[in-house]
Amino acid sequence: MKKFSLVVLATAGVLAIAPAAIADSFGYTINGTNFNADLTFNTGSTTVNNLPGPLGNVSAYVITSVSGTFDIVGGPTDSFTDAPVELPDSGANADNLEDSGSFLYDNLLYTGLPGNDDLDWGGVVFSPSPGYELNLFGGGFGSGAPGNGLFYFADNGSFDGNNAVIDSANPDGTPVFSPTPEPGSLVLLGTGLLGLALAVSRKGVKPISNPISNA
Repeated sequence: MKKFSLVVLATAGVLAIAPAAIADSFGYTINGTNFNADLTFNTGSTTVNNLPGPLGNVSAYVITSVSGTFDIVGGPTDSFTDAPVELPDSGANADNLEDSGSFLYDNLLYTGLPGNDDLDWGGVVFSPSPGYELNLFGGGFGSGAPGNGLFYFADNGSFDGNNAVIDSANPDGTPVFSPTPEPGSLVLLGTGLLGLALAVSRKGVKPISNPISNA
C-alpha cells in the first residue's frame, strides 16, 4: 500500500497547495432593499494583473459563468446554474470597457479587494435566462467610475439604468456586496485525499515483532 499512499499524498499536495493555478469559484451575497442575490462567480485559470484599483494596481480573475439566485424588488426573480457571461471582444480590461450596445463591462472579479470594490465600474454581464441579461458593477473605480463606492445593477429590461443597491440603514456607500465562505472544490478534494492518504499510511504500518523469545 506504500506506493498507493505516496501517489495520493502527492496528488493531495498539488491540489491543496496550489489552487490559484486552476479554475475556481467565489461566493457572494448582495443585500439591499431593492435588490438581493446569492451568487457564485466561476472564474478562469489565470488572473489579469496590474489593473487600476482604489489603492493602486491589483490583480483580478476573469469571470466565465455565474450560478445562483437574484431578486429585483418589483422586477424579475430567477434561479440559474452556469449562466454564460457576455464575452468581450477585446479581452478583460478595466481601462477599456467592452461596449455591447446595452452595457459597458469587463467581467473582472477583484477577490483581494473589500466590499463593493470586488467588481469595478464595468462589472460582469451574464444571461441567467434566454434573452435576459443582467449587469452587476461597483461604483468605486474603473474606467468612467463615479468613485462613490456604491454597488449597482442594470438589465436589458425595465431596469436599464444605473440602479444603486440601497441599504436603508446607511445608503452612502455601505458595502452591500460581500463574500460568503466557499472554498474551491479542488481545495476540498485535496484535503480529502490528504486525509485518505494518512489513513492508508497508518493502516499499512506493521508492528515490529519482538525478536527475543522466552527460553
